[in-house]
Amino acid sequence: MEFFETLQDHSGVKLSILEQYTIPWMRKIILNRYGAKKCLIIDGFSGKGRYEDGSPGSPLILIKNAMDFYDQAVGNNWDEPQIYIYLNEYDPDNFNELKQNISGLGFDTPDDEHFTHDDYKSILIKIENSTFEDFMTDLLADIKEGASLIPSFCFVDPFGFSTTPFELFKTFLRNNNSELLLNFIYEETNRFIRHPNAKIQRQISENLGLINLEDLIAKINDKTPLERKQVIIETYTNNILNETNAFFVRNFELKKNGRTKMILFYMTQNINGLELIKNVMWKHDETGTYTYNDRQQFTQLNFEEILLHDKENHIKTLSEQIAAHFSGKRNISIQTIEDFTTVNTIYPLPNFLRPALKLLEKDSVIDNIRGRSGKSGYPPKCVIDFN
Repeated sequence: MEFFETLQDHSGVKLSILEQYTIPWMRKIILNRYGAKKCLIIDGFSGKGRYEDGSPGSPLILIKNAMDFYDQAVGNNWDEPQIYIYLNEYDPDNFNELKQNISGLGFDTPDDEHFTHDDYKSILIKIENSTFEDFMTDLLADIKEGASLIPSFCFVDPFGFSTTPFELFKTFLRNNNSELLLNFIYEETNRFIRHPNAKIQRQISENLGLINLEDLIAKINDKTPLERKQVIIETYTNNILNETNAFFVRNFELKKNGRTKMILFYMTQNINGLELIKNVMWKHDETGTYTYNDRQQFTQLNFEEILLHDKENHIKTLSEQIAAHFSGKRNISIQTIEDFTTVNTIYPLPNFLRPALKLLEKDSVIDNIRGRSGKSGYPPKCVIDFN
Protein backbone atom coordinates (compact mmCIF):
# COMPACT_ATOMS: atom_id res chain seq x y z
CA MET A 1 0.00 0.00 0.00
CA GLU A 2 2.51 2.62 -1.16
CA PHE A 3 -0.23 5.22 -1.26
CA PHE A 4 -0.59 5.36 2.50
CA GLU A 5 3.13 5.76 3.06
CA THR A 6 2.67 9.41 2.13
CA LEU A 7 0.07 9.88 4.87
CA GLN A 8 -2.20 11.95 2.66
CA ASP A 9 -5.19 13.66 4.24
CA HIS A 10 -8.73 13.54 2.88
CA SER A 11 -8.05 16.41 0.46
CA GLY A 12 -4.95 14.66 -0.81
CA VAL A 13 -6.95 11.50 -1.42
CA LYS A 14 -9.54 13.46 -3.38
CA LEU A 15 -6.87 14.94 -5.65
CA SER A 16 -5.10 11.61 -5.98
CA ILE A 17 -8.30 9.97 -7.21
CA LEU A 18 -8.76 12.84 -9.68
CA GLU A 19 -5.21 12.50 -10.96
CA GLN A 20 -5.17 8.72 -11.22
CA TYR A 21 -8.49 8.69 -13.05
CA THR A 22 -7.84 11.42 -15.61
CA ILE A 23 -4.44 10.02 -16.66
CA PRO A 24 -5.90 6.85 -18.26
CA TRP A 25 -9.22 8.56 -19.12
CA MET A 26 -7.54 10.98 -21.54
CA ARG A 27 -5.75 8.13 -23.27
CA LYS A 28 -8.83 5.93 -23.52
CA ILE A 29 -10.78 8.77 -25.13
CA ILE A 30 -8.17 10.07 -27.55
CA LEU A 31 -6.47 6.80 -28.52
CA ASN A 32 -9.80 5.09 -29.23
CA ARG A 33 -9.60 4.38 -32.96
CA TYR A 34 -13.34 4.97 -33.32
CA GLY A 35 -13.52 7.97 -30.98
CA ALA A 36 -13.47 11.73 -31.37
CA LYS A 37 -9.66 11.99 -30.94
CA LYS A 38 -10.17 14.94 -28.61
CA CYS A 39 -11.53 15.64 -25.15
CA LEU A 40 -12.69 18.40 -22.83
CA ILE A 41 -11.73 18.61 -19.16
CA ILE A 42 -13.62 21.01 -16.89
CA ASP A 43 -12.71 22.21 -13.40
CA GLY A 44 -15.54 24.33 -12.03
CA PHE A 45 -13.87 25.44 -8.78
CA SER A 46 -10.21 25.74 -9.70
CA GLY A 47 -8.90 27.85 -6.82
CA LYS A 48 -5.39 29.29 -7.05
CA GLY A 49 -3.87 26.28 -8.71
CA ARG A 50 -1.42 25.68 -5.86
CA TYR A 51 -1.73 25.23 -2.13
CA GLU A 52 0.26 27.24 0.38
CA ASP A 53 2.89 24.52 0.64
CA GLY A 54 3.46 24.68 -3.12
CA SER A 55 1.71 21.42 -3.95
CA PRO A 56 -0.45 21.50 -7.09
CA GLY A 57 -4.20 21.87 -6.91
CA SER A 58 -6.69 20.32 -9.30
CA PRO A 59 -6.13 22.65 -12.31
CA LEU A 60 -2.36 22.18 -12.37
CA ILE A 61 -2.77 18.44 -11.88
CA LEU A 62 -5.08 18.32 -14.91
CA ILE A 63 -2.78 20.48 -17.04
CA LYS A 64 0.29 18.44 -16.07
CA ASN A 65 -1.55 15.22 -16.95
CA ALA A 66 -2.32 16.65 -20.38
CA MET A 67 1.31 17.73 -20.88
CA ASP A 68 2.59 14.29 -19.89
CA PHE A 69 0.18 12.66 -22.35
CA TYR A 70 1.37 15.02 -25.09
CA ASP A 71 5.00 14.10 -24.37
CA GLN A 72 4.09 10.41 -24.52
CA ALA A 73 2.27 10.89 -27.83
CA VAL A 74 5.19 12.73 -29.40
CA GLY A 75 7.64 10.12 -28.11
CA ASN A 76 5.60 7.35 -29.72
CA ASN A 77 4.94 9.22 -32.98
CA TRP A 78 1.21 9.36 -32.28
CA ASP A 79 -0.98 12.22 -33.41
CA GLU A 80 -0.87 15.21 -31.09
CA PRO A 81 -3.66 14.80 -28.49
CA GLN A 82 -6.29 17.53 -28.82
CA ILE A 83 -7.09 18.46 -25.21
CA TYR A 84 -9.27 21.37 -24.13
CA ILE A 85 -9.10 22.40 -20.48
CA TYR A 86 -11.74 24.82 -19.17
CA LEU A 87 -11.10 26.27 -15.72
CA ASN A 88 -13.29 28.50 -13.60
CA GLU A 89 -12.57 30.41 -10.39
CA TYR A 90 -14.97 32.95 -8.91
CA ASP A 91 -12.72 34.67 -6.35
CA PRO A 92 -10.78 37.49 -8.11
CA ASP A 93 -7.60 37.08 -6.06
CA ASN A 94 -7.55 33.33 -6.56
CA PHE A 95 -8.27 33.87 -10.26
CA ASN A 96 -5.25 36.13 -10.65
CA GLU A 97 -3.00 33.63 -8.88
CA LEU A 98 -4.41 30.88 -11.08
CA LYS A 99 -3.35 32.82 -14.19
CA GLN A 100 0.14 33.23 -12.77
CA ASN A 101 0.41 29.54 -11.94
CA ILE A 102 -0.68 28.54 -15.44
CA SER A 103 1.86 30.95 -16.91
CA GLY A 104 4.44 29.34 -14.63
CA LEU A 105 4.02 26.13 -16.63
CA GLY A 106 5.10 27.96 -19.79
CA PHE A 107 1.69 28.87 -21.16
CA ASP A 108 1.17 32.29 -22.76
CA THR A 109 -2.04 34.29 -23.05
CA PRO A 110 -2.97 37.23 -25.29
CA ASP A 111 -6.13 38.09 -23.38
CA ASP A 112 -5.92 36.62 -19.83
CA GLU A 113 -8.50 34.04 -20.90
CA HIS A 114 -6.98 31.70 -23.49
CA PHE A 115 -3.63 30.01 -22.83
CA THR A 116 -1.39 28.13 -25.27
CA HIS A 117 2.11 26.67 -25.15
CA ASP A 118 4.63 26.61 -28.00
CA ASP A 119 5.75 23.11 -27.03
CA TYR A 120 2.23 21.76 -26.46
CA LYS A 121 0.32 23.26 -29.36
CA SER A 122 -2.72 20.98 -29.15
CA ILE A 123 -3.41 21.71 -25.47
CA LEU A 124 -5.76 24.68 -25.22
CA ILE A 125 -6.67 26.21 -21.85
CA LYS A 126 -9.52 28.63 -21.22
CA ILE A 127 -10.16 30.23 -17.83
CA GLU A 128 -13.11 32.22 -16.52
CA ASN A 129 -13.85 34.34 -13.47
CA SER A 130 -17.52 33.49 -12.92
CA THR A 131 -19.87 31.71 -10.59
CA PHE A 132 -20.00 28.00 -11.29
CA GLU A 133 -23.62 28.30 -12.35
CA ASP A 134 -22.89 31.07 -14.89
CA PHE A 135 -19.77 29.28 -16.12
CA MET A 136 -21.55 25.99 -16.79
CA THR A 137 -24.71 27.65 -18.12
CA ASP A 138 -22.69 29.61 -20.68
CA LEU A 139 -20.67 26.56 -21.69
CA LEU A 140 -23.75 24.40 -22.18
CA ALA A 141 -25.64 27.18 -23.97
CA ASP A 142 -23.04 27.11 -26.75
CA ILE A 143 -24.08 23.59 -27.74
CA LYS A 144 -26.29 23.70 -30.80
CA GLU A 145 -29.63 21.91 -30.76
CA GLY A 146 -29.17 18.27 -31.61
CA ALA A 147 -25.41 18.46 -31.05
CA SER A 148 -23.30 17.21 -28.14
CA LEU A 149 -20.11 18.14 -26.38
CA ILE A 150 -16.98 16.26 -27.31
CA PRO A 151 -16.13 13.56 -24.71
CA SER A 152 -16.02 15.51 -21.45
CA PHE A 153 -14.97 15.07 -17.84
CA CYS A 154 -16.11 17.62 -15.28
CA PHE A 155 -14.63 17.97 -11.78
CA VAL A 156 -16.77 19.88 -9.29
CA ASP A 157 -15.19 20.67 -5.91
CA PRO A 158 -17.27 23.39 -4.20
CA PHE A 159 -16.90 24.94 -0.75
CA GLY A 160 -20.51 24.32 0.25
CA PHE A 161 -23.90 23.18 -1.00
CA SER A 162 -25.24 26.51 -2.28
CA THR A 163 -23.36 26.71 -5.59
CA THR A 164 -23.99 23.37 -7.32
CA PRO A 165 -27.62 23.13 -8.46
CA PHE A 166 -28.57 19.65 -9.58
CA GLU A 167 -30.21 20.97 -12.76
CA LEU A 168 -26.78 21.89 -14.16
CA PHE A 169 -25.61 18.31 -13.78
CA LYS A 170 -28.75 17.08 -15.54
CA THR A 171 -28.02 19.34 -18.50
CA PHE A 172 -24.33 18.43 -18.64
CA LEU A 173 -24.96 14.69 -18.44
CA ARG A 174 -27.30 14.83 -21.43
CA ASN A 175 -24.18 15.03 -23.56
CA ASN A 176 -22.76 11.82 -24.96
CA ASN A 177 -19.62 10.54 -23.25
CA SER A 178 -19.94 13.02 -20.39
CA GLU A 179 -18.66 12.17 -16.93
CA LEU A 180 -18.76 14.07 -13.67
CA LEU A 181 -16.83 13.76 -10.41
CA LEU A 182 -18.53 15.76 -7.66
CA ASN A 183 -17.22 16.46 -4.20
CA PHE A 184 -20.52 16.35 -2.31
CA ILE A 185 -20.20 18.44 0.86
CA TYR A 186 -21.89 16.00 3.20
CA GLU A 187 -21.01 17.46 6.59
CA GLU A 188 -22.63 20.84 5.95
CA THR A 189 -25.59 19.31 4.12
CA ASN A 190 -26.29 17.01 7.05
CA ARG A 191 -25.82 19.81 9.58
CA PHE A 192 -28.16 22.30 7.90
CA ILE A 193 -30.75 20.01 6.37
CA ARG A 194 -33.31 20.91 9.06
CA HIS A 195 -32.37 24.61 9.18
CA PRO A 196 -35.51 26.81 9.31
CA ASN A 197 -34.09 29.47 6.96
CA ALA A 198 -36.02 29.29 3.68
CA LYS A 199 -32.99 30.25 1.57
CA ILE A 200 -30.87 27.47 3.05
CA GLN A 201 -33.71 25.00 2.57
CA ARG A 202 -34.01 26.01 -1.09
CA GLN A 203 -30.26 25.69 -1.64
CA ILE A 204 -30.16 22.19 -0.17
CA SER A 205 -33.20 21.18 -2.22
CA GLU A 206 -31.59 22.48 -5.43
CA ASN A 207 -28.30 20.81 -4.55
CA LEU A 208 -29.96 17.44 -4.00
CA GLY A 209 -32.36 17.79 -6.92
CA LEU A 210 -35.42 17.55 -4.69
CA ILE A 211 -38.82 19.11 -5.26
CA ASN A 212 -39.81 18.69 -1.63
CA LEU A 213 -37.09 18.59 1.02
CA GLU A 214 -39.68 17.76 3.68
CA ASP A 215 -39.96 14.22 2.33
CA LEU A 216 -36.25 13.63 2.92
CA ILE A 217 -36.39 15.24 6.36
CA ALA A 218 -39.22 12.90 7.29
CA LYS A 219 -37.15 9.90 6.20
CA ILE A 220 -34.19 10.84 8.40
CA ASN A 221 -36.19 11.68 11.52
CA ASP A 222 -35.25 9.47 14.47
CA LYS A 223 -32.44 7.87 12.46
CA THR A 224 -28.93 7.23 13.76
CA PRO A 225 -26.11 9.27 12.14
CA LEU A 226 -25.14 6.25 10.03
CA GLU A 227 -28.73 5.67 8.93
CA ARG A 228 -29.13 9.38 8.09
CA LYS A 229 -26.06 9.24 5.90
CA GLN A 230 -27.28 6.13 4.12
CA VAL A 231 -30.64 7.76 3.39
CA ILE A 232 -29.03 10.95 2.04
CA ILE A 233 -26.59 8.97 -0.14
CA GLU A 234 -29.37 6.75 -1.44
CA THR A 235 -31.59 9.75 -2.17
CA TYR A 236 -28.90 11.57 -4.12
CA THR A 237 -27.82 8.43 -5.97
CA ASN A 238 -31.40 7.65 -7.01
CA ASN A 239 -31.88 11.21 -8.23
CA ILE A 240 -28.77 10.91 -10.39
CA LEU A 241 -29.93 7.62 -11.90
CA ASN A 242 -33.56 8.66 -12.33
CA GLU A 243 -33.21 12.31 -13.35
CA THR A 244 -30.01 12.39 -15.44
CA ASN A 245 -28.65 10.42 -18.38
CA ALA A 246 -26.03 8.77 -16.18
CA PHE A 247 -26.36 4.99 -16.06
CA PHE A 248 -23.81 4.38 -13.34
CA VAL A 249 -22.88 6.01 -10.02
CA ARG A 250 -20.02 5.20 -7.64
CA ASN A 251 -19.27 7.05 -4.42
CA PHE A 252 -16.26 7.27 -2.15
CA GLU A 253 -16.46 8.59 1.40
CA LEU A 254 -13.83 10.92 2.86
CA LYS A 255 -13.57 11.13 6.64
CA LYS A 256 -11.62 13.53 8.83
CA ASN A 257 -11.18 12.78 12.52
CA GLY A 258 -13.60 9.91 12.08
CA ARG A 259 -16.42 12.08 10.72
CA THR A 260 -17.69 12.09 7.15
CA LYS A 261 -16.62 15.38 5.59
CA MET A 262 -17.28 14.76 1.92
CA ILE A 263 -18.50 12.09 -0.46
CA LEU A 264 -17.14 11.86 -3.98
CA PHE A 265 -19.88 10.99 -6.45
CA TYR A 266 -18.80 9.74 -9.85
CA MET A 267 -21.45 9.74 -12.61
CA THR A 268 -21.14 8.30 -16.10
CA GLN A 269 -22.98 6.77 -19.03
CA ASN A 270 -20.06 4.48 -19.79
CA ILE A 271 -19.40 1.12 -18.15
CA ASN A 272 -15.69 1.45 -18.97
CA GLY A 273 -15.57 4.67 -16.95
CA LEU A 274 -17.26 2.90 -14.04
CA GLU A 275 -14.69 0.12 -14.13
CA LEU A 276 -11.83 2.61 -14.26
CA ILE A 277 -13.05 4.71 -11.31
CA LYS A 278 -13.67 1.57 -9.21
CA ASN A 279 -10.11 0.46 -9.83
CA VAL A 280 -8.74 3.89 -8.90
CA MET A 281 -10.89 4.22 -5.77
CA TRP A 282 -10.01 0.69 -4.62
CA LYS A 283 -6.33 1.63 -4.62
CA HIS A 284 -7.16 4.28 -2.00
CA ASP A 285 -9.11 1.87 0.20
CA GLU A 286 -8.52 -1.83 -0.28
CA THR A 287 -10.98 -2.82 2.45
CA GLY A 288 -13.90 -2.69 0.02
CA THR A 289 -15.84 0.01 1.88
CA TYR A 290 -14.88 2.82 -0.52
CA THR A 291 -13.99 5.00 2.45
CA TYR A 292 -10.89 6.94 3.45
CA ASN A 293 -10.64 7.48 7.20
CA ASP A 294 -7.65 9.47 8.44
CA ARG A 295 -8.06 7.93 11.91
CA GLN A 296 -7.01 4.59 10.44
CA GLN A 297 -3.92 5.87 8.65
CA PHE A 298 -1.42 4.40 11.05
CA THR A 299 -3.32 1.15 11.05
CA GLN A 300 -3.32 1.21 7.25
CA LEU A 301 0.45 1.54 7.26
CA ASN A 302 0.80 -1.80 9.00
CA PHE A 303 -1.96 -4.05 7.77
CA GLU A 304 -0.40 -5.72 4.74
CA GLU A 305 -1.09 -9.15 6.20
CA ILE A 306 -4.66 -8.19 7.03
CA LEU A 307 -5.15 -6.89 3.50
CA LEU A 308 -3.78 -10.10 2.02
CA HIS A 309 -6.21 -12.13 4.10
CA ASP A 310 -9.03 -9.74 3.21
CA LYS A 311 -8.17 -10.03 -0.48
CA GLU A 312 -8.51 -13.80 -0.30
CA ASN A 313 -11.91 -13.34 1.33
CA HIS A 314 -12.90 -10.77 -1.30
CA ILE A 315 -11.95 -13.16 -4.10
CA LYS A 316 -14.01 -15.91 -2.48
CA THR A 317 -16.97 -13.55 -2.06
CA LEU A 318 -16.78 -12.46 -5.69
CA SER A 319 -16.59 -16.07 -6.85
CA GLU A 320 -19.74 -16.84 -4.85
CA GLN A 321 -21.58 -13.84 -6.31
CA ILE A 322 -20.63 -14.84 -9.85
CA ALA A 323 -21.62 -18.46 -9.24
CA ALA A 324 -24.99 -17.48 -7.80
CA HIS A 325 -25.81 -15.13 -10.67
CA PHE A 326 -24.80 -17.45 -13.52
CA SER A 327 -25.71 -20.79 -11.93
CA GLY A 328 -26.78 -23.34 -14.55
CA LYS A 329 -26.18 -21.01 -17.50
CA ARG A 330 -24.25 -21.95 -20.61
CA ASN A 331 -22.18 -20.08 -23.19
CA ILE A 332 -21.40 -17.14 -20.93
CA SER A 333 -18.78 -14.82 -22.38
CA ILE A 334 -16.00 -13.27 -20.35
CA GLN A 335 -17.36 -9.85 -21.33
CA THR A 336 -20.72 -10.71 -19.75
CA ILE A 337 -19.02 -11.77 -16.53
CA GLU A 338 -16.87 -8.64 -16.54
CA ASP A 339 -19.93 -6.43 -16.99
CA PHE A 340 -21.72 -8.17 -14.12
CA THR A 341 -18.70 -7.72 -11.87
CA THR A 342 -18.34 -4.05 -12.76
CA VAL A 343 -22.00 -3.10 -12.37
CA ASN A 344 -23.30 -5.45 -9.69
CA THR A 345 -20.40 -5.95 -7.28
CA ILE A 346 -18.02 -3.72 -5.35
CA TYR A 347 -14.98 -5.25 -7.03
CA PRO A 348 -12.77 -3.81 -9.76
CA LEU A 349 -11.71 -6.27 -12.44
CA PRO A 350 -7.91 -6.24 -11.93
CA ASN A 351 -6.65 -8.65 -9.27
CA PHE A 352 -10.11 -10.04 -8.50
CA LEU A 353 -12.03 -11.43 -11.47
CA ARG A 354 -9.43 -13.84 -12.87
CA PRO A 355 -8.56 -15.26 -9.42
CA ALA A 356 -12.29 -15.68 -8.71
CA LEU A 357 -12.78 -17.57 -11.98
CA LYS A 358 -9.75 -19.71 -11.21
CA LEU A 359 -11.29 -20.60 -7.85
CA LEU A 360 -14.60 -21.49 -9.53
CA GLU A 361 -12.80 -23.69 -12.04
CA LYS A 362 -10.88 -25.43 -9.26
CA ASP A 363 -14.17 -26.17 -7.49
CA SER A 364 -15.78 -27.38 -10.76
CA VAL A 365 -18.38 -24.63 -10.65
CA ILE A 366 -17.36 -23.67 -14.19
CA ASP A 367 -16.15 -25.97 -16.95
CA ASN A 368 -16.12 -26.51 -20.71
CA ILE A 369 -14.11 -23.35 -21.18
CA ARG A 370 -13.77 -22.65 -24.88
CA GLY A 371 -11.57 -20.15 -26.62
CA ARG A 372 -8.32 -20.40 -24.70
CA SER A 373 -5.11 -21.78 -26.11
CA GLY A 374 -3.99 -23.71 -23.05
CA LYS A 375 -5.46 -25.16 -19.90
CA SER A 376 -5.49 -21.92 -17.95
CA GLY A 377 -6.37 -18.27 -18.35
CA TYR A 378 -9.56 -16.53 -19.43
CA PRO A 379 -8.87 -14.57 -22.63
CA PRO A 380 -11.38 -11.99 -23.88
CA LYS A 381 -13.10 -14.28 -26.38
CA CYS A 382 -13.47 -17.38 -24.22
CA VAL A 383 -16.89 -18.79 -23.29
CA ILE A 384 -17.78 -20.59 -20.06
CA ASP A 385 -20.47 -22.98 -18.82
CA PHE A 386 -21.71 -22.76 -15.22
CA ASN A 387 -22.87 -25.87 -13.36
